[in-house]
Amino acid sequence: MLTELTISNFAIIERQSLSFHGGFNVISGETGAGKSIILNALEFILGGKGSPSLIRTGAESLEVQALFDLTVLPPEVRCELPEIVGEGDELVVSRLLPREGRGKVLINGRLGTVALLEEIVRKLVNICSQHHQTKLLDPRYHLDLLDGFCDKPELLVRMRDAHRAWADKRAELNRVKEAFEQGAARRSDLEHTNAELVGLANLKPGRRKELESEIKRIGNFERLLELGQRLSDLLSGEEGMSLRLKEVSATMTEMHRLDPSISKIQGEFESARRSLGESELAVARYVDSLDVDASTLETLREELSEIARLERKYRVDDAGLCELKARVALELDQLSGGEGYRELEREVAKLLEAAYQVGKELRKIRHRGAEELCKAVTGDLKELNMRDASLKVTFAETEPVPLGIDKLEFLISTNKGEPHGPLIDIASGGELSRVMLVLKKILRERSGVNVLIFDEVDAGVSGGVARSVGRMLKEISKCSQVVCITHLPQVASLSDRHFLVNKEVGERAVTVVKELTPEEKIDEIARMLAGYKITDASRASALELITSA
Repeated sequence: MLTELTISNFAIIERQSLSFHGGFNVISGETGAGKSIILNALEFILGGKGSPSLIRTGAESLEVQALFDLTVLPPEVRCELPEIVGEGDELVVSRLLPREGRGKVLINGRLGTVALLEEIVRKLVNICSQHHQTKLLDPRYHLDLLDGFCDKPELLVRMRDAHRAWADKRAELNRVKEAFEQGAARRSDLEHTNAELVGLANLKPGRRKELESEIKRIGNFERLLELGQRLSDLLSGEEGMSLRLKEVSATMTEMHRLDPSISKIQGEFESARRSLGESELAVARYVDSLDVDASTLETLREELSEIARLERKYRVDDAGLCELKARVALELDQLSGGEGYRELEREVAKLLEAAYQVGKELRKIRHRGAEELCKAVTGDLKELNMRDASLKVTFAETEPVPLGIDKLEFLISTNKGEPHGPLIDIASGGELSRVMLVLKKILRERSGVNVLIFDEVDAGVSGGVARSVGRMLKEISKCSQVVCITHLPQVASLSDRHFLVNKEVGERAVTVVKELTPEEKIDEIARMLAGYKITDASRASALELITSA
């Protein structure tokens, strides 16, 4: 809810504070009193363009501040607000525009940008005026309206995801196709890279460490052979340990015959002797395996050198070279129109079909929603003296886009027997105002916006129709805060709070806004009914309008 609006040095307003309330707030005043200035100030604080020409004569800057109560803000809207808003129950925004230099935006006391300000307040406030009705005339906005009415955000998310997956894969296919058609140089580079990597037959993650270890081992070949032979002689030569152990075994056997109590010692010795025998055989096999010539070492060194060169060239390790090898092979296959390219085509077709399927689900929901929406709009327009008016939604299929596969437009017929046509061609300004009002009423619970500002949405109507417009605004105000700038007593009399805009002329003209008491409201409604001269009859009529609300 918008609770406070403070305007300083804006056109002919010197300083003015307005305290708005929940429900139906009305602003009235004579032509030229400054009602449009209030709207301009609201548009400015909501992120609209500002001009130094709006600064009051003699002042160096203008400033507009607004205070919002966020206590009833839905959680789903709260979570969409930028972090700067915080978790508090109030939002204070301020915008200052100097004659010279850059303007300043403050959001809860912190510097922000106009774009950030607009992002925040557009989720809270919606201005509905003759000027802003151009959005209603745009068929691209019609899809947003219908989706808001259908209220299926999860399906829209699925559609966006399906479209993104298809679009990304299609872009990949187009890049490959373009490279195939125009990329002879690219194919040449890939073929060169592929030749380099294919030449490393044993390439795998960790191959470099394997080579370094093997080369180090082979580099010590002569010393290893010498030591191995020496170890073999110590174990099994003429003076080796094996012969000595045989003597030890024979001696211990004789001792065991004379004294069986040493059987444990004998068993442990024989176990150790067997283990040593196994080691003797292992050493012999190792020495026999030391049969590597110089060419093998050179081959391994060349492989290691090539891996190191390619790692430096492509700035990856041996695992990265393996990945690069696979990628290059795949892209070459795709560029040659091979199986990889055909697989990519199949993936694109599969994702396109998936996007169409979600789009068809969305279309069914939209068709049902369009029938309900048209029925509701047509019924409410009858109450606003558009008895023969009817709304119609036309659909056309498109290639998948983030919002689906539908292009749609609202068409209207305002006279019986006349064909439906685009709003911009058929509806007058007053009729557009009433269509917008009806749409706001029907969509209010789904819009997320809780502050609606109407600027003479009752233009072009009078009498009983004006009263119907007022009742509809009153009904909307039960769910949303409504601020309405009006010149019709039939509308103003239904307000919960009434503000009067006056232009006081002394040495300089100044616009003053005042919240009216119940008695003052009767006088203002009487003035709106009768003109400048308020009579007892006009007061009685005003009182009747107010009490019959």
